[in-house]
Amino acid sequence: MMKRLEKVFLALCAVAAVQAISIVDAYASPARSLLQQLDTDKDGLISLKEAVRHTGLLRNFGLIDDNEDGKLSEAELAKSKLTPGNETLTASE
Repeated sequence: MMKRLEKVFLALCAVAAVQAISIVDAYASPARSLLQQLDTDKDGLISLKEAVRHTGLLRNFGLIDDNEDGKLSEAELAKSKLTPGNETLTASE
């Protein structure tokens, strides 16, 4: 009886873990999604060359690039209302 309960408990824990991971992925920030999609050299930044593949991002690249280093970090992408996907940010932010 006890072994069966342990198996049921472990199965329920596994299901809960999978659901938690799915929920986190569903709410991944637009900044993180863009980085995963466009950062082909995996340096954690989106260069102008990498941004060419995304017209919406390319259009506002210079305005999003706060430190004007020619690359977009996740922090720069996350805080800019011009980042595609961040349109839902409220005007008070």
